[in-house]
Order: sequence, then structure tokens, then C-alpha cells
Amino acid sequence: MILDKDNFYNTIEKYFSSIDEKIEKIETEEFKKVFGSKMAKDSKNILYILSCEKEVPRLKGKSNIIYIGQTKRTLKQRHFGTSKLKATSLANSLKYNHIISEYGSITVSICKDFSIFGKSLLEAEGQLLWWYFLNHCEYPPINYTKTKIRNLEIKI
Repeated sequence: MILDKDNFYNTIEKYFSSIDEKIEKIETEEFKKVFGSKMAKDSKNILYILSCEKEVPRLKGKSNIIYIGQTKRTLKQRHFGTSKLKATSLANSLKYNHIISEYGSITVSICKDFSIFGKSLLEAEGQLLWWYFLNHCEYPPINYTKTKIRNLEIKI
């Protein structure tokens, strides 16, 4: 099987599982319910994606993916402690309020087997970012991470 930019979204659907809870409004407790969920507590050494209900216009096309990330720690360890900051800082509240009001609630999805996409978490994250970039000519809207990974395809 070949994974590439053309089957990027099908690949995400196949290998990522969503946390049941969603971020539906910009309040500390909303972030805590997602990042404090059982799945977030039990998931470490993972890739994760934040997405919204509706697709966001991109430079090329549109996508509901707003962030691609990775963590060696659990998702709870990575994000639960910054829930208040995500909900209350001026920059974050502007960003997340706009996303939710225009594009719907935010879902977090997890891939527990990053090795499908790369030898390390950073390489796997980079591969997903690259395929996103190939589809949209830019990175997801709230990613600050760029990548030097440039594989056009992966054979699994």
C-alpha cells in the first residue's frame, strides 16, 4: 500500500481515532474535558490532529484540519496544563473563538502508531505536514511548526 498526498485524508480517517469530547466554546473547562479525557490520559508517543466541523479555505482548496502535532508525553500532559491559557489569552481566545464561530467545534484525533509515517515522532509529524502542504500550498492554520521532511510517498 502506498501513502501519499493523494490519499492523505483517507489515511487520516483510517489511522486516527477521535476523542469523543469536543471543544464547543472557548472556556477553560472545554479544553480540560478534551485534554483530560481517558483517551488523552492513555495516549502517549502519538501524532494528533485538531480539526473543526466545516472546512477552512486554504491557499489551495480547503480543509477541516487546523493543527497537526506530536507528543512523546501523554496528550493530557502536553495540553491539560495550558487549558486556561488556550481559553483566556488574547491571541488564543481570538483564534479559537473565530474557528468555532465560523467553522464549528474542534475535535482532537489521535494516531497511536506513528511508525506508519516515519521512524520518529518528529519525522512522522513532518510527513503529515508535508502532505498537507502538498495539498494546500501552506501548513494548517494554527501550526507554527514547519517541516524539512519531503517524502512524496511511503510504502507500507
